[in-house]
Amino acid sequence: MPKINFQNMGAGLNLDGFPNELAPSEWSGGQNIRFRDGYAEKSQGEVRVHGDLLAAPYGLFPTQGIAGRYWVYAGLQTLSAVENDTHTDITRAAGLYTGTVDNRWNGGVLSGVLVVNNGKDVPQFWGGNPAVKAADLTAWPPTLRAKVIRPFRNFLFALNLTDNGAQRPYALRWSHPADPGTLPVSWDIADPTKDAGEFDLADTSDVIVDAVPLGQALIVYKENSIWQMDYVGSPYIWSAKPVVSGVGLLAQDCVVPHPGGHIVLTQGDVVNFDGSTAQSVADGRVRRWLFDNLNADMYQRSFAVGNYRRNEAWICVPRTGSDWPDTALIFNWKDATWAIRDLAQASAGASGTIVYDLGNSWDADPDPWDTDDTSWNQYEYTQASPRLMLASAVSQRLVLVDTGKTFQGTAMVSRFEKTGMSFDAPERIKYCKSVRPRIEAQSGTTIDIYVGAQEDLENAVEWSGPVPFVVGQDLSADIEVSGRYLSVRFESSGIVSWRMKQFDIDVTVLGGY
Repeated sequence: MPKINFQNMGAGLNLDGFPNELAPSEWSGGQNIRFRDGYAEKSQGEVRVHGDLLAAPYGLFPTQGIAGRYWVYAGLQTLSAVENDTHTDITRAAGLYTGTVDNRWNGGVLSGVLVVNNGKDVPQFWGGNPAVKAADLTAWPPTLRAKVIRPFRNFLFALNLTDNGAQRPYALRWSHPADPGTLPVSWDIADPTKDAGEFDLADTSDVIVDAVPLGQALIVYKENSIWQMDYVGSPYIWSAKPVVSGVGLLAQDCVVPHPGGHIVLTQGDVVNFDGSTAQSVADGRVRRWLFDNLNADMYQRSFAVGNYRRNEAWICVPRTGSDWPDTALIFNWKDATWAIRDLAQASAGASGTIVYDLGNSWDADPDPWDTDDTSWNQYEYTQASPRLMLASAVSQRLVLVDTGKTFQGTAMVSRFEKTGMSFDAPERIKYCKSVRPRIEAQSGTTIDIYVGAQEDLENAVEWSGPVPFVVGQDLSADIEVSGRYLSVRFESSGIVSWRMKQFDIDVTVLGGY
């Protein structure tokens, strides 16, 4: 076996399987990588946007205002709106908010009006005028609190209630329907002239966590079950039925809608819920790794967000030792691949439209002149294209992801590795002479190549290298390594972009035990 060719290396990560049993096109490890169109490629970077914030952001909401597009970010005690680099404090005139770091902000846009909620204070609304402060939601019962508020159709839904101090975690209430451009005029469930209503989803003992639309239905996620709400009109207005039992939601904001349903981070898996069934998309690939590495004390700070221009669901979680999500496991629902990326202590994320001023202008471009292959003052998106924005309360900043080649100006390490390769002869000693990658990148880009060996899969890989491979100059990287199980790693640490679809390993079988 003088040369072994590995083709179509875009099948993604498999962190759960035994490395020696992976498909030839799967990778056993990596960092800051993604897979699409049959390629393995370095992740794009991120750039800080919107300048200095008025407060540490714990919630993030895109909305349309009277003067353009805004992002509203929620602090523990304040609300702020930003357009380009202009920040406005829109905190209610009645006083500061009282939530803590674990009172998750939630909400959405109803008929052009942003409604947000932290579970501790009266829900807030903001009409998009920076000269007008946010205010308590009109017609809201003064003694009622909801852990979650979500808009759907022309209703607002309040979930997991506390009514006059009494906790009602199974309760769900909806408002009277709002006229276009307005807010609901009533939440009074006792008024027969209004369509407001309430019921408990108490058939199961798990509590309500969140709700997300799916087609013409509102899907209510409890901890270990999924329910469907349908509009039925008078006199009942809404009906509810259980759809799936034994599968629920890990925390608020852990659902990503996509064309095939919802990608859902559950209590022990990542599933695709299509409206009737929930099928794992992580089992046998990343599920065990995810929950083995999840910080069990901070799991409720996890969130999921869609990167729609890349057909990706980002599962953002705090790993052991981190208080905030520091890792995104990324599922591409088009190619059914898993990838992984570092996060900078993210506290919230959202997908929404941005303004042109945040594009690849001369001042905004984070990449050095010598390594920048983007066009000056050109944009890779339209003004209406949704982009993924992340917030960090730790660093008190907003970042636009999938932009440039760096982490906010700092070079990022990107690597792919495939370990435990026995070439169907685990009892034989293999000798590697060289590795020849097919890398697409700017001429002169340097990729470091390592080759490793193990005598037994229980032993750690002993790596040799790195040997620099210069794109446009080198044909192969000569690395001599022998062992029963071989490994290969491709890594970059510079400000570069690159992708790879195949590589060869020059291997000779030396003998048996």
